[in-house]
Amino acid sequence: MGRVQGFGTRLVHDLTGTSWHVSARLAERGGNVLLFVPLGLLLCAALPRVPRWVVWAICVAGSLGIEATQALFLPNRFPSVVDVVTNSTGAAIGVGLHWLLTRGRRTPG
Repeated sequence: MGRVQGFGTRLVHDLTGTSWHVSARLAERGGNVLLFVPLGLLLCAALPRVPRWVVWAICVAGSLGIEATQALFLPNRFPSVVDVVTNSTGAAIGVGLHWLLTRGRRTPG
């Protein structure tokens, strides 16, 4: 993460002349949100008859499954409630984007 963050910081500085720094914690949280945006969006598209709130709940369940797997089977990884919240937020954004893109064209569900 350090090299990528360093590259990003240098790139922003070179392009804009301003100093910019993002903490690893913020980058990780943002990555968790961004990871689940396409999941929520694509699951809505793949399951057009399933209500959007159910698609979001499936994404939340998937995130809980990931964290449970970390807790049970990956001793070097630590489960986090923050990860579940950020993943769920990303899924909600993806579901919301699907709603915006398909208003009036979706089968009621």
